[in-house]
Amino acid sequence: MQTTNLRKWLAGLVILLALIAVNAGIWQKEQILKQGAVMILPLAPVDPRSLMQGDYMALSYAITQALQQESSRQRQVCDSVPQTPCLPVSGKIIVTVNEQRQVTRARFDSGEPLKPGELRVKYHMNAGMLTVGTNAYFFQEGHGERFASARYGAFRVGQDGTALLTAMLDEHGKMIQP
Repeated sequence: MQTTNLRKWLAGLVILLALIAVNAGIWQKEQILKQGAVMILPLAPVDPRSLMQGDYMALSYAITQALQQESSRQRQVCDSVPQTPCLPVSGKIIVTVNEQRQVTRARFDSGEPLKPGELRVKYHMNAGMLTVGTNAYFFQEGHGERFASARYGAFRVGQDGTALLTAMLDEHGKMIQP
């Protein structure tokens, strides 16, 4: 009898800890959405596609393409020359934003302090593609034409460099409404 009660208490404790962890993650993301720095990334050509569960747009950012090329060159040197440090698969980049909060430059983070107008943003490399924030934007089925005019992705960036996509913007910087 005592073992059964102990198992129930342990199961309840595990569930409680899982709920606390999930809610802490949600709270952190909500704080970024409320207080994060605004960053607007110009999109590289996008590809609206249909999925079984709805529509989405594959995202690629113009500013990350140069970083991908730099990473590829650095990877070749790293692989061929012993003792050459390699860029990590996940790390941070430094982006420079103008007065309109649009990203104008980006470079890999080398640890120096940020200058005015700069943000430190997390990145991840997967199959040679450098991703900042997200590489897809999901929207309600049937709204693909509306989002085909997207030219920018608007993000909120947290102190830790986490970038959350908040909206898609047209060529005039206006939010595209679903």
